Amino acid sequence: MSKQIAIDGSNTISKTVSTVRPIRLLTRQSTRLTTPAATLSLAVCISAALSSSYASAEQLRRVQLLEEQVSVLEEQQAETNRVNNVTVNGFFTLSAGMASNDAGYAGYDKTLDYVPETKVGLQASFEVTESTFLVAQLVSRAEQHWRPEMEWAFLSHTFDNDLTVRAGRLRVPLYMYSDYLEVNFAQPWLRPPEEVYAVVPVSSYEGIDFVYTIPFDEAEWQFQAYTGVGSDPDEETDFGTDVEYDDVIGFASTFSYNSFSVRASYVMTTLNSGDATVPGTAIPLVNFTDADTSFIGLGASYDDGDLLVVAEWTKSQVDGGGPDAASSAEGNWQDVDSAYVSVAYRFGNITPYMTYAMMDTTDDDERVLNPVNQIVFDAQRSTYSAGLRYDINANMALKFDITYSGNFGSSGATGGLSDNIVNQLGNVLANQSNVIEDDTMVYTTSLNMVF
Repeated sequence: MSKQIAIDGSNTISKTVSTVRPIRLLTRQSTRLTTPAATLSLAVCISAALSSSYASAEQLRRVQLLEEQVSVLEEQQAETNRVNNVTVNGFFTLSAGMASNDAGYAGYDKTLDYVPETKVGLQASFEVTESTFLVAQLVSRAEQHWRPEMEWAFLSHTFDNDLTVRAGRLRVPLYMYSDYLEVNFAQPWLRPPEEVYAVVPVSSYEGIDFVYTIPFDEAEWQFQAYTGVGSDPDEETDFGTDVEYDDVIGFASTFSYNSFSVRASYVMTTLNSGDATVPGTAIPLVNFTDADTSFIGLGASYDDGDLLVVAEWTKSQVDGGGPDAASSAEGNWQDVDSAYVSVAYRFGNITPYMTYAMMDTTDDDERVLNPVNQIVFDAQRSTYSAGLRYDINANMALKFDITYSGNFGSSGATGGLSDNIVNQLGNVLANQSNVIEDDTMVYTTSLNMVF
């Protein structure tokens, strides 16, 4: 009964007495029975709370670990993006040659020499954005004791209207192969014709250019305007002093249609120099003082993939500058007309070529009264080259070249060749009449690669 009252709660008043003890008992029992459960529940709650607290701490630790991992991955991705945005290329030319005598064509004489045309270069392009690039080209030449020289270092940006603006150290776009002047692998010959490509001593300038190309169906017309300043340090000039090229202003345009291409370029600048000397001697020259200089270049080429025909004509002029005749450097440098025509044909990986080139100074009358300057700067010559290019693979080519240069003019003329000039100056200064070379034959081979 008590268990029934206690359980179901009925007849509680009438049977209170008889039901007190059992109720208390049941109460104590209930209490005794309830306490462990509550304790268990409390323990479970504490345990759950502790577990929850532990879980929260563990989650926090894991979140922190994940954040650190994400940070590392972001850094790695950023580094990957930086690496992917950088393109590095290089080129290398190992050349060996010798000449039939000591006239000094392209730096060669009777001794086998590896130095004059051996060089290595690296070019890097960093993609800042899809339309902005940072480009640099570093070249080391054996003849300059492998001293690295920055040929290019510019920032390029192309606007939405396809106008490209470049600023920094840029190549002077004088010739059809100016952009590949250092990369012999990209040229059809072992070397560009000296009579044209060696006339202007400066190859780069600091400034800005604007390039715009108009596309047609099968043609395009490119315009390039530029301005800036340039300089040649004394160790790279023949004058024993720095030469500054101020107020460089130039323009170049190339029209291409299928296999044909024609090009015109013009540049003018002002020369200034320190205490100059006759190249190869200590004989003083009149310094360049605001001497105006101009260059005109015209070129045309046909290249259908097999047959290549290319020709260029150039005209360069340097006036004396200076406020009067006494300070004028008239005749200190040559006015030169020069040209070449070259034909090559690709038979698979073999490309033979032939080239005729000429140069002639047009201001010899300015040096009639100065025999030293006559020896140094009066020059004319005709040059014939025959060569062969063998493409070993897609990025390596072996070249062979035989060049004959002659028609130097009157007896005692140097042909503008370096060793002939030095030898003839020695003859004059020593009051001797030793005969200098009136022609020369140069044999050269080179291994060229890009990577």
